[in-house]
Amino acid sequence: MIEFLNMGGYALFVWGSYLIAFLLVSILYVRSVKALKSVQSKEQASVSKEASRAVREKSLA
Repeated sequence: MIEFLNMGGYALFVWGSYLIAFLLVSILYVRSVKALKSVQSKEQASVSKEASRAVREKSLA
């Protein structure tokens, strides 16, 4: 098991590469989730605004 973890003397480079890749993927995931929530909240505000406008126009007619 230790031989596998040591990676023939290249463990620092191999595990470091895995760590960097994991961090980058995690950052991308977090940013994507935040962007999605932002778009969803803007869309919800737009839908609410359109709904209130429709109700107002209907009550005037």
